[in-house]
Amino acid sequence: MALTKVESYTDNMQAHIAKGLLEAHGIEATILHDGFHSTYGSAIGEVPLMVDEENLVRAKEILHQELKDDNLDSFSA
Repeated sequence: MALTKVESYTDNMQAHIAKGLLEAHGIEATILHDGFHSTYGSAIGEVPLMVDEENLVRAKEILHQELKDDNLDSFSA
């Protein structure tokens, strides 16, 4: 199974919230370079959230449904 990027976030906390949301729906997710992002925060840019290719469509649906654009202000830590 190949990992593919489902979404990118501006900080590590957002990525962890999205990861937890996907895992609550039974989709395993991985934050790339998690330790690096924890240390350097937003200084490095985007934080990619990865899922197996077979779960990509469902993961995008979940994130879109649960984390709508108008709620992103309350989504940040």
